[in-house]
Amino acid sequence: MWPAQVIGRVEGGLGNQLFQYAAARSLADRLGCGLALDLRGLAENGDRPYQLDRYHIRAEIAGPEHLASLPDWHSSRFGRMRCGLSQALPSVFSFPVFWPRSFAFDIAFERIRRPTYLVGYWQSEKYFVWNRSRLMQDIQLIDPPELPDPLLEQIRGTCSVALHVRRGDYVNNAAASQFHGLCDMSYYLKAIDVLRSRLPEVHVYVFSDEPDWARNNLRLGVPTCVVDANPPGRGYLDLELMRQCRHHIIANSSFSWWGAWRSDHLGQQVLAPRRWFAVAGVDTSDVVPSRWSRL
Repeated sequence: MWPAQVIGRVEGGLGNQLFQYAAARSLADRLGCGLALDLRGLAENGDRPYQLDRYHIRAEIAGPEHLASLPDWHSSRFGRMRCGLSQALPSVFSFPVFWPRSFAFDIAFERIRRPTYLVGYWQSEKYFVWNRSRLMQDIQLIDPPELPDPLLEQIRGTCSVALHVRRGDYVNNAAASQFHGLCDMSYYLKAIDVLRSRLPEVHVYVFSDEPDWARNNLRLGVPTCVVDANPPGRGYLDLELMRQCRHHIIANSSFSWWGAWRSDHLGQQVLAPRRWFAVAGVDTSDVVPSRWSRL
């Protein structure tokens, strides 16, 4: 039987969770149905907490009655074949599943006509940009933080640039480092040069999971403030500060992608790395919106 609501699998950090929610919620809105979230991926990986409950999202958590009919889908060639068959032959499978055929935007997503189980990372605004107004309401914090007043005043009173340095598992985890790679210093220096040619008197606010490293190593030649007001595990607060900035230099990270995408300042400039992954052969042409610049 076809389900009565869309179900989206959630895994990864806050940036990935926002992508997964945005795609699933937008499909549910298009179909006029509800949304449930499958959190088993978070439990399996065990390294990232569920954080969407900080926001006014329109979704419920998938309970045992949902999960009993859902296979625990894992990335594999056979798994993708089963996804296609589950849509063509729903009577044979307990639940129809949609899994994008590649990392790039999958146009077949737009042809889904009935509630489906979504598995993937959905790292392209093409899955949900038409629904931006509703999503922006959904991802407002339930308990808005009392942001540090002096810092917030500085951000709002300057030509502020949120610059994100992603390190953490990109450095400490060999597999993650090999797959993702790091944005090197030349990328950040070039991005600063580009912004200085377009904007007067930029003031950079650095957000990083290793603020001490950023403080000791970044020499950008412009006024710079390393933001470390929020403790680890409360990245959603940094995300709120990032969206207050007028312009953005993002890393190859879904976290700073959302910091830039949620900002709606007039004349916003966003610079993103041209190479999103260190490994070759992954089509990332749809990750960065066309209105942003890639370096």
